[in-house]
Amino acid sequence: MSYADVQKLHDLRTLQPGGGGAPRSEVMRMVLAVALDRVTAAWCLGSLSEPAIARWPSTVYGVLAEAAISSPEVWRRCALVLDRCLHEVMATYAHRSAADLAEAFSEGRESLPGEELAGLLWCLIRRRCCSHDLVAKRLSRELEVVAAQRLHVVPS
Repeated sequence: MSYADVQKLHDLRTLQPGGGGAPRSEVMRMVLAVALDRVTAAWCLGSLSEPAIARWPSTVYGVLAEAAISSPEVWRRCALVLDRCLHEVMATYAHRSAADLAEAFSEGRESLPGEELAGLLWCLIRRRCCSHDLVAKRLSRELEVVAAQRLHVVPS
């Protein structure tokens, strides 16, 4: 790892708000919500007919994220679908370091589509490497801000 990479990761660490950020399941929830429609997410969970899914779609993403973290079978299903949905992003970013992914995210936050930003996160958490969690947590929080700001309508 180069000095520049170490410095980028240090900057991410020192800018973390108290509490350490979202756990890996929260990062996974964000990726799933951006990349998968409700039906596909419910399929990954193996629960197509739950009434709460139709009424409260956020339920399926939260439950699926928790299940994926704890169940190898659910993880494999999610990974298969996410790899297929985000294959173009994966081809571009899969072999880049965590610091490079953070930089690509930061440089593209205003211009990259949501799926590509989610794909950057997926490239980090699909490795299931604890050392990448800090970067993934940080980028997940940044993706929330990007999503909220893109929903903001400026009066003309």
